[in-house]
Amino acid sequence: MAEFSKLVITNKGQALIAKMIAGKGNIDFTKICASSTTYTLAQLEALTSLSNIKQTSLISKVTRTNEVAIKVETAFTNNDLTAGYYMRTLGLYAIDPDAGEILYAVTIENSGNCYMPPYNGVTVSGAYVQLVTTVGNADNVSLEVDAAAVATIGDIQELQKEIADLEAYVGYTASDIYGVEVDFVNKKFTRLAGAVNRSAGAGFDSIAPFGGRKRCNLTNDGKVVAYYGEAGFTTTGKLTQAITIAEGENAGTYAAGTIVQTMVEQPKFYYKVVPLLVEHNALGSKIRKARYYVSATPKAGFKLHPAFIENGNENEKIYLAAFEGSLWDASASAYILDDAQVADFANDMLCSIANAKPASGLNQNLTRSNTRKLAQKRGLGWEQGYAATAAASQLLMLVEYATFNVQSVIGNGAVSKTDDGTTSMTENSGATVSLGNASGAVTNANGIQIVSYRGEENFWGNIWGWVDGMNIQNPTPFDAAGKFGRLYVADHGFADDTGNAPYQDTGICPCYGEGYISAFGYSENFDWLFVPAEHNGNTAVPVGDYYWNYNAGWRVAELGGRWYGGLRSGAFCWGLSDAASDRTRGVGGRSVYIPSKKAA
Repeated sequence: MAEFSKLVITNKGQALIAKMIAGKGNIDFTKICASSTTYTLAQLEALTSLSNIKQTSLISKVTRTNEVAIKVETAFTNNDLTAGYYMRTLGLYAIDPDAGEILYAVTIENSGNCYMPPYNGVTVSGAYVQLVTTVGNADNVSLEVDAAAVATIGDIQELQKEIADLEAYVGYTASDIYGVEVDFVNKKFTRLAGAVNRSAGAGFDSIAPFGGRKRCNLTNDGKVVAYYGEAGFTTTGKLTQAITIAEGENAGTYAAGTIVQTMVEQPKFYYKVVPLLVEHNALGSKIRKARYYVSATPKAGFKLHPAFIENGNENEKIYLAAFEGSLWDASASAYILDDAQVADFANDMLCSIANAKPASGLNQNLTRSNTRKLAQKRGLGWEQGYAATAAASQLLMLVEYATFNVQSVIGNGAVSKTDDGTTSMTENSGATVSLGNASGAVTNANGIQIVSYRGEENFWGNIWGWVDGMNIQNPTPFDAAGKFGRLYVADHGFADDTGNAPYQDTGICPCYGEGYISAFGYSENFDWLFVPAEHNGNTAVPVGDYYWNYNAGWRVAELGGRWYGGLRSGAFCWGLSDAASDRTRGVGGRSVYIPSKKAA
């Protein structure tokens, strides 16, 4: 859903208002232009024109709302659009009696999801726009409109209604859309559209969001120097031979010994959630039946997955850690392979390499915020994994396997040890090196099963992973069934114990207590999240994973479970009971790299 800022009147617009107040004429609004350029609020007042204008639409309706304000309406369609674009800025134009046509006011789109697709010869897409602006004296505004534009608005509204009905009750059938219907009540999963008759693994290898995931070597400044299977690819954390790339954005020569992390390159994708049955009450909404869709290309009604949007900036690809986080010791200029408790949170770095014991909070202060520091220390663009990046992998798993219980189809993972109550009992990373980009399970030299989902080893099991960008405020006291917290989410500017901007109130209310998940919370703007709102399930269905949320006050998130979690662990297993200041031997972290953060 598009989210536009307040409408800012430009300096030239303010001058026109002053002329009107002084009795020098009326205001005649002429058109609204859509631009793909991203501006900041601070830039708007001084703008005299928009760059990268993609579409222009005549004013269809002007309505007086009060003595000093009017509502201007228009519509955009893709009938003549040959290339899609993101509608990032709208400009309202008017006639100045002295200067001619001017840029009167501007608004910017904040969600990053307002995509206008090209016309495909079949489906017409459109956007209906209403802008409310101050004019000083509404009596002095021209009320002439374009009749053809009014008809267009009616057409779009009717078409949008028809499309919505089809989406909600019929479902997509296109072969390049892949989906699953989840009936939480009846514990039933049904493949949809292009996913029908496809098998997990080979059946999805040709689909970019799935088969396009590739392990790669990424430098600290975000250069991909080798992919799995290519000469020079390594999982050791340093190139073992020089690599020369002749052309492209990664062109250059990289010497042997260059520091590289083993990451999973994730191509962008689009998604849609169609809620078919939602239970609403005072404690938030629970989804009881829904359809989840994924597409490699933009589709009408689909949104770019938020994992590829950071602070309003779109990414073609993001990079997820192939392995659980270990440490780079800056003072020794060496990787820590045995979880030695030596972290210097001002200088050391979080890593993704093979043959290392995951970093833990056994004796060092590996809180979520300190893990964040280790991840960010690698350079611009680096973060620890956060809500949207975790949710992207979760959605792909759900669609590919047509189940939340991914343990049952890939493997339980490193979850069946008898805990000694004292040490970090994690297995070293890298057992799934031989799997490359494939999903599966490998038994390591210790006889422990290690799992991987398309390059991401131990997404569940072995050790909990902090998840950034998620802050939960539980009520005080929080000690009885039926009490719910409040979830706040951000995609940048990560901090603890806050719901203030850039964090947003999701409207999702994580439930009290513990148990096997039976329903996820739902809100329209955060339909991509899989956060438990009920725990009346079992080890198999409808989710098969466990959940904990007991403590009052501000809480943070952990995902996946650890070495003795058994069937309680899993890709959708959440722990929401720890405070930001907590650290334990059973919690570590993972890195992500977001290219737009470096560009910013």
